[in-house]
Amino acid sequence: MKYGMMICGTIGAGYDWWSGTYGTRSKDVKAYLDAHQDEEVHIAVSSPGGYVDEGLTMYQLIKDHGKVNVHILGMTASIATVLCMGAKHVDMSVGSTMLIHNASTGVTVWESANKAKLDELIRDWQKQRDDLDTIDKVIASLYANKSGKTVDECMKKMDKEAWLSPQDALDFGLIDCIRK
Repeated sequence: MKYGMMICGTIGAGYDWWSGTYGTRSKDVKAYLDAHQDEEVHIAVSSPGGYVDEGLTMYQLIKDHGKVNVHILGMTASIATVLCMGAKHVDMSVGSTMLIHNASTGVTVWESANKAKLDELIRDWQKQRDDLDTIDKVIASLYANKSGKTVDECMKKMDKEAWLSPQDALDFGLIDCIRK
């Protein structure tokens, strides 16, 4: 299989200081798709995930292009699985895995707090929790569009935070076929 592009590394990270690798950004996907506007393209995806905003943008760029075939390789997780849902055809190679889960955000507080400060923190955390619920529903709707499942079924699958084999992903409707 010849891939015109490989989406890898941390989605949305130009350079990931933690791993010392470069990730794929939405502007990279846009540049590639713009250069191949009227062509059917093949994109390989192998990424641990990354930034939700970048992944959702990639999803839409891929969907808008309309002639994108995505090939899931290796361990593909989190928002990297979501961007795949925009493709006209998605396959997953034998020996690959896919992880779908609920969105998360960093939470750090290291301070003393009186009851007024605790109330403020609770309000802030409740807002973050509500925002995460909205993001989860958006992501579940994209899985539902691809799989034909309901948003609730997709949210239950996301709650499990389990790795899916190619057969699991096919059975749930997230991919169109398994590539040997």
